[in-house]
Amino acid sequence: MGFIENFKVKRAAKRAKKVYEFELNEWEKENNVLTKALDIFTGAAKGDEPNDNSLVQKKGELVLWVGNGIYHEAGRTPSRYVGGSTGFSIPIVAGIRFRVGSFKGQVVPGEEMQIDKDSGMVKLTNQRLIFTGPISSAEWSYAKLLSTFSNPERNDFIFGVSNRKKSSGLKFSNEDGYFFAHLFALALYTYENGLPETIKNIKSELKESEGKKPKLVLAVSKPKEIKG
Repeated sequence: MGFIENFKVKRAAKRAKKVYEFELNEWEKENNVLTKALDIFTGAAKGDEPNDNSLVQKKGELVLWVGNGIYHEAGRTPSRYVGGSTGFSIPIVAGIRFRVGSFKGQVVPGEEMQIDKDSGMVKLTNQRLIFTGPISSAEWSYAKLLSTFSNPERNDFIFGVSNRKKSSGLKFSNEDGYFFAHLFALALYTYENGLPETIKNIKSELKESEGKKPKLVLAVSKPKEIKG
């Protein structure tokens, strides 16, 4: 193998290894979340829940996960006044004038956006999502849930429910947000289909995932032909 060919092979191998490491990391992250989710939902089916004496649970309600988050709600930033000043002066006595000013402009309403309200405890159950903090508290019942949105990083969520006009949501750390996104989807599935069906699907997903584990594939260089 010549110098140039050898360089190309090494560069391709380095590129393939980089892709493999990225894909393996993503696979492991997803697999770990599913494994933890299986433990949580299997435990819930047996009656095992996170220790929480502060929540008055509804009939058949099971606490699946407890974490920390920031509660935010739709609102407006403060309004502002924009425009320019004009005026004129009135002579009082020799050398002294009194200036009368005026301000012409308009009030510009604040921007409508999600505004952080409080930081506190988040509880995910098989029936609802709950936030409790020193200032605010909120709940999102799955029965009244109309819409769910998330940012690409999956650490900020907005929920729309039928019993509130304003949308509101929760913000998490990157690690908790990724985990919450999966658990929340599974909690909604549990609400619709029950715990046994959810556990069955998690097991099926884990089994299928094993066959999708990334493998490092390196290009094999062709031996140089020797002409005789």
